[in-house]
Amino acid sequence: MSRRVLALLILAARPVAAQDEPIELADDPFEITDPIAAAPGTAEIGFVGAYERARQGRIRDTGAIQTEYEMGVFPRLELRLGQTGAYGNLETRRRLGTAVDLTDGDALPQHQEERERARAGGTSGLGLLYQLSEDRGTAPAVGLLGRVRTIYGPGRTAYEAEGVALVGKTFRPGRLPLGIHANFGWTTRIDPQPGDRTNRYLFNASIGQAVTSDVALVLTYAHSQQERGDRDFSLLQAGFRYRLPNGAVVGVAGGAGLNRDTPALQISVAVQFALGN
Repeated sequence: MSRRVLALLILAARPVAAQDEPIELADDPFEITDPIAAAPGTAEIGFVGAYERARQGRIRDTGAIQTEYEMGVFPRLELRLGQTGAYGNLETRRRLGTAVDLTDGDALPQHQEERERARAGGTSGLGLLYQLSEDRGTAPAVGLLGRVRTIYGPGRTAYEAEGVALVGKTFRPGRLPLGIHANFGWTTRIDPQPGDRTNRYLFNASIGQAVTSDVALVLTYAHSQQERGDRDFSLLQAGFRYRLPNGAVVGVAGGAGLNRDTPALQISVAVQFALGN
């Protein structure tokens, strides 16, 4: 293989990013979604690893891995594919969709014993994001995200549909922007069983400040309903996002739950690669 061909292959495999643009302020590993859709012909793939420590229970540690692929298919329209896997105390992962409902009769001794053991579960998801408006003047960027999700694990398989309104506004545009984002969502269990909460709401808010063109500090609050008998999920995250010279973005977030039914500790690390023009 000639040196020229080898150089072209290496160049094609490298992540592509607009280094002259400020780093995105609302993205993984934070519990917030930006309303801006990927341009047609561009794509992004991201990997997130997370550790959570529950406040109570015999099994308190949970590890999870998440992958997501985002691709612009038409102007303002983006396709999203996601996969998540987790092992440990799945109750702490309920907010992220890796919760697994046991079959009816949780009070039976064998089901109580099942809850006290580490378990594996996960989700597969498919979604579309449509950007309604641009961040221009005093008007924020607005988008709509719809997705369906399959939840699997030691119990029965469950299915959910979710719709989320995405809002984002950048202040002080330029090299060091300040951004505020909010997500308002509604999740519906497609095949609810007796005792399941059929509908749940979510609200996430975030503020991000770029300190250089490649580094941003982010503070996020995530809130959502959980199953009946549990307090609402309530998590505060803080951390940073850093864009490497090759265009890949690394994010680190530390989180703490604000009630007994939210993890006492959450640590997340994300790596994202932009592909395309």
